[in-house]
Amino acid sequence: MGHPASSVPASQRPGRRRSGTVATLAGAGLALSLALSGAAFAEPESKAEPKVKIAFVGDSTGDGIWGGFTSLVPREACLKSNMELGRFAKNSTGLTRPQKFDWVEELRRLGESFKPQLFVMSLGLNDRQSVVENGKVTLETTPEYPAKYKERVTAALKSAAAVNASLLWVGLPAMREAAADRDARDKNKLFAEAIAELGDPRIEYVEPWKLNPTGEDKFSSFGPDGKGKMIQIRASDGEHFTSAGDMLVAAYLLPKIIATLVKAGVKLSEACAS
Repeated sequence: MGHPASSVPASQRPGRRRSGTVATLAGAGLALSLALSGAAFAEPESKAEPKVKIAFVGDSTGDGIWGGFTSLVPREACLKSNMELGRFAKNSTGLTRPQKFDWVEELRRLGESFKPQLFVMSLGLNDRQSVVENGKVTLETTPEYPAKYKERVTAALKSAAAVNASLLWVGLPAMREAAADRDARDKNKLFAEAIAELGDPRIEYVEPWKLNPTGEDKFSSFGPDGKGKMIQIRASDGEHFTSAGDMLVAAYLLPKIIATLVKAGVKLSEACAS
């Protein structure tokens, strides 16, 4: 007479449980080994280069340049893939009233917070007035004014240099009104002189965009766009550019910005080489 069948389920029998556990552990060990082996030979993930930080500073003309560059981004792969455009220009500011807004201190602060590799600066529209600093007034009609204003320019330049950033100072464009145009040209001379006298290779003066690059710079409300179509390029106030005009200025400045960054040792993608 045979022995009765065991009433213990097969899944609960000691021998079967041990062999199943061993097999499971062996399989897990093999999988882990293969995973580690694959990880050892896997290609390291390539990290994208951080974007170059450019701080646009100054008055409303500096803000217009920033606007031109943001409009240019979709058309320029170099801008889209390489550059972070910081908007820091302040309308109605300048260098003559530091007690109201001081660009000398602001450039230093931006250098520590935003940490740009490059400042792009344009201002002067609000500086057709005397310089007031520490309670002392230097009238714009006095012989001392040019030296005093240039002193303020130099102080701003030194702030940019102190935070180890390059700076492109863009001159003021031609103005419609004769007095405003004369003042803009005088200011441009002071900007250029201050930069030349400082002698820092990271800081450069950039001539303003001109409708006729090889001729005399004269104000004109209309001009050709990049495709030759006549458009309104200057605003009705006779001082600022329209949005379309700001794009023309940005297109003019982009190669100069790239050259400045390359000179400073900044790595840019191949899109910036074309």
